[in-house]
Amino acid sequence: MITNELKVLSIAAGSIFSLLVLLLAYLIIRKIFETRERKNINLLKEKLSVPLLDFITEEKVARDLRIDSELKLKAAEEVLSSYSAILEGEQEKKNLYTFADLNFRAYYLKSLRSRRWSKRMNALYHIEDFGLLGLQEEILKIARNPRSSQDERVHALRILASFQFSQLYSLLEEQLPLSDYEYRNILMRLQQKEFEPFILSFHHCHDALQWGILDCIAIYRETSYTTFVEKVFAVYEGEVRLRAVKALAAIGYVKDAKPYLPLSQSEQWQERMVAAKLFGALKEPSLLPILVELLHDSSWYVRSQAAQSIRMQPNGIEALRNVLETSNDSFAKDMAREWMNH
Repeated sequence: MITNELKVLSIAAGSIFSLLVLLLAYLIIRKIFETRERKNINLLKEKLSVPLLDFITEEKVARDLRIDSELKLKAAEEVLSSYSAILEGEQEKKNLYTFADLNFRAYYLKSLRSRRWSKRMNALYHIEDFGLLGLQEEILKIARNPRSSQDERVHALRILASFQFSQLYSLLEEQLPLSDYEYRNILMRLQQKEFEPFILSFHHCHDALQWGILDCIAIYRETSYTTFVEKVFAVYEGEVRLRAVKALAAIGYVKDAKPYLPLSQSEQWQERMVAAKLFGALKEPSLLPILVELLHDSSWYVRSQAAQSIRMQPNGIEALRNVLETSNDSFAKDMAREWMNH
């Protein structure tokens, strides 16, 4: 009986060992092929980098630019990705997009229809980098496809925004709600004309989209949005109101500071903090005493923002030094000392 059990164990151990050896051999062979492929791609990149740069900058067409293999395609893809990150001239960007559209469109179209999620996502990243507007309809299908993953849908919406897709607002309305971060990441790619429908329909948007819109206005920092944001502040409460104040602070302008003065006395520390942020951005001498008062707040976050805002004022260092020398509040003095050294 024991002998039979030992035989079974020996066979099992031998089988496991054989499987491990086969697995190790597979990994070694795979690594060899990957190393060889990477070496060939690097060689092709060296060969393509100058002709591609000549095409992008001077529209020179060379025989080496013919993409006749998948390895050469991958090499050209990597070279163009590095160029797209540093190009600033509109004509150079246009030439890069022209080359990518001519040589990569069919490949990316096939990749977008692949069963492998990683291959589809990789194609989306490159379509965005190269601005392949010719694939917009395919991107739109991904955004509307209920079987698309969340990552695919969000990335597709982001690409459509970068393409300045005119129906983006309607498309987002028909989608399942996204997070405010995802909305911001999408909307920040829009130009002013395409962003306007979101301003006009703001009151019909759900919370996360409203937050994303206000965050984008804070990123744009355009004074033309001041009137709209001030109306939002006057009408809304809670998080929308807070983000409206943050947007005004980013813009650095309001028509009249009086409506915002009560924020410094709010029971909510978040409102006192954004008040300190706004008053610092406005740089009005009459607001400095309020900032000094907020420097003595019970909340560390409010004190920190108040000290930072005071430091931004023309005579901010003197004001902080005065707090350090005259205040009886050790917390306020510590914060003043910290920001004096910034």
